[in-house]
Amino acid sequence: MPVKKNSASDVFQRKISDFCDLRLAPLLQPRSFENLKGFMIGLVVFQSRPPLRAGRVDFQEIATLCGMDAEMSPEVKRAAQPGFDAILRWLGVTKGKTANISPAASKSPLRVVGKTGMVRQVERRRALAS
Repeated sequence: MPVKKNSASDVFQRKISDFCDLRLAPLLQPRSFENLKGFMIGLVVFQSRPPLRAGRVDFQEIATLCGMDAEMSPEVKRAAQPGFDAILRWLGVTKGKTANISPAASKSPLRVVGKTGMVRQVERRRALAS
């Protein structure tokens, strides 16, 4: 089933494309660069998350999917991480997973429990023990 594209998706695709051109192109061979760039843009187009392992981007899986096992160096991982982080943030916003906090609730003062509550508990325990 085709995914509907909207202008926000188009703009974000261009941002990811520019990110790849600036950060990843100097580090990778042309074929590997095109594969990784296409993979990242595909995540945006299909609104899917990158492979994760233990809450982090799974670069080993990405390298396998992009056919660049030998080129996934720590330097490439460091350069690509902000792009994957941006995709994850963008997906969180577009899928409505952000918490809706009302302005009044966010400005209400916090209730601080003082030591008096602890003193009362100690007094109750003494009264029950005797």
